Amino acid sequence: IQREQREANGCTERREWWERRSRLDLRMKSLIQSLESEVLGCWRGLLLPRDPGNAGLDEQELSRLLRELRECGWESP
Repeated sequence: IQREQREANGCTERREWWERRSRLDLRMKSLIQSLESEVLGCWRGLLLPRDPGNAGLDEQELSRLLRELRECGWESP
């Protein structure tokens, strides 16, 4: 993907550049979704930024998080 990005940056024809960019964007989207679902799984939430004004998880969110963690093999909080 990076190699193709460098090649696309060298493209001088506007229409071809946009076509290449669109294809690369779709490939990146697919790669990111694959990483989120197959590599990170339920742990992806740990990478999300936290709102400083937010007091934390409410009971429903916490319950859902614990259920998802247990499905991934985590046994005790």
